[in-house]
Amino acid sequence: MDFKLSNKSTASAQHDTVARGLRCALCVALWCCALSLVCAVAQQTRRQQPTTKPAQTTVRADGNTTAALTEAAALLQAGRLDEAEEVVRRSLSTAPRDANAHTLLGVILDERGRTAEAEQEYHEALRLEPKHVAARSNLGVLLARTNRIDQAIEMFEAVLRIEPAHTKAGFNLGALYAARGDYNRAVPLLERAANVHNNQAATADASDLALLLMLENAYAHVGRGQAAGALADRIEQLAGDDARTLFTLGLTLAEGQEYARAARLFERTNALRPQTFEVLYNLGVARYNLNQLDEAAQALNAAAALAPNAAEPYYRLGLIASARGDSKAALEYWGKALTLRPDYAEANFMIGEELLKRRVPENAVQFYARALELDPAKLIYHIRLGVADFRSQHYQEARAVFNRALERFPNDANLYFLLGYAARAEGQYDDAIAAFNRSLALKPDNPDVLTNLGFIAGQRGQEAEAERLLRQAIKLDPNNFPAYHDLGRLLVKLRRYDEALPLLERGASLNKEDPGVHYQLFLAYSRLKRKEDAERELAIFKQFEAATKHAPTPLGGANAGMAAGETDAQPPPLPAAAAGESSKPPVP
Repeated sequence: MDFKLSNKSTASAQHDTVARGLRCALCVALWCCALSLVCAVAQQTRRQQPTTKPAQTTVRADGNTTAALTEAAALLQAGRLDEAEEVVRRSLSTAPRDANAHTLLGVILDERGRTAEAEQEYHEALRLEPKHVAARSNLGVLLARTNRIDQAIEMFEAVLRIEPAHTKAGFNLGALYAARGDYNRAVPLLERAANVHNNQAATADASDLALLLMLENAYAHVGRGQAAGALADRIEQLAGDDARTLFTLGLTLAEGQEYARAARLFERTNALRPQTFEVLYNLGVARYNLNQLDEAAQALNAAAALAPNAAEPYYRLGLIASARGDSKAALEYWGKALTLRPDYAEANFMIGEELLKRRVPENAVQFYARALELDPAKLIYHIRLGVADFRSQHYQEARAVFNRALERFPNDANLYFLLGYAARAEGQYDDAIAAFNRSLALKPDNPDVLTNLGFIAGQRGQEAEAERLLRQAIKLDPNNFPAYHDLGRLLVKLRRYDEALPLLERGASLNKEDPGVHYQLFLAYSRLKRKEDAERELAIFKQFEAATKHAPTPLGGANAGMAAGETDAQPPPLPAAAAGESSKPPVP
């Protein structure tokens, strides 16, 4: 094959591949900018007029210097770098304070791979003439190419302050904003470069495909679906049968969750360049995201056959097996991925997920811990490790995990909720209240937090406060089962049976299999002399108690019994959203 694509996931590979495409396009665009700025240097030199400023601040060029720089620029464009450098250095020997000459020498040195020397020449030009557009633009090129993106952005922003209509600087700045993920600022600059006006279609031609792909990527990130669709049509039309462009467009569309169209483009690419690992791999991922599991598995197995030492297809095949409910196969695929790539954080994470789903949290902990060790920047890894410790009833370990996570994510309300939940499970109510209140400060009116604060208030005999908090939680979330259960139980305790009954009945309708709510209904019906109803609820309670007595609880232990006093100390299951759970295997 004469082109190389990505071998990662649609999400991460799209980002990496497009980022590489952006960087390549950026380098091409920047170098074109550099060459054009060579001409600009010569033109600027010709335009300069003598100045009456003091000699130490004067930057002037006589006729000989102008001719020399024009000659050097021509030699540079012809690729005769030795001669070009010699001409410029000779010119600088007679006019050492000529900013244009320093800029042109910087371009020549940069082309020769002498980056540090080139940077020095650009800085010298700017010292002599701070508003020298060519020097700033070419320095921006160098900074971008050496991955000093923030500094490059500052340089191009300065160019546009000096010369707002500078087309190439605007394009380069837009590309750099996109590379940094600042798509809202990238879009107007890239639109201007692509001649997009008032939401009209881009008028750029096939020579500007790199620009159009960058703009398409930016549209996808800012939710401009209609504009992205129209531009994708334009790019596909211009691309013709160019496999690289079609593939990159497919990756961009996949990042915008346009999986159906992305899959079609991957199919086209596969027809143009059959049996290419990266194409088949990304086709499989797109099909997976469309829930076309058979087609996804077919593409991924073909990719694995082409690159048997690549871990990524096995990881994705594990996701498909898990989605099909085949836990054994999923674990085998992820084990294979780890054999090929022991530092595969996502595979470790998914093994932890599968083991947690199997209700063996103690076994999941080591895999979550390894994933977190490999990639501590992922919040979900912290959360799931803490949840696994929590469900293993290792509450201190869970709290330690959440506290460490808060050092990295200090303003995450959910982490404070989880920290409070673990403290509640441990019976450390003061610590739990502090964490829950911090969570509320970051995210007010969270019904799950209010429910837990209400529970603790009730445990401490603060009945009025408990009732207030639980009623507030129900108002915010009418489907909050723990709030109905805890408020109903509180009212039974306070002998307000008529008020407790509708709350408990609503709770039972939300969670029919919870033994505790049926036990509270039994108590309420008994006190209200509704014998048949009481007997029915007692029978349901005993049925569920017998079924769950030796089954794992949401916390990972075995149920010791569900009598009224025994349910109080055990918190309900963690809310799925707070615990980081998903109905479909997540793609970290």
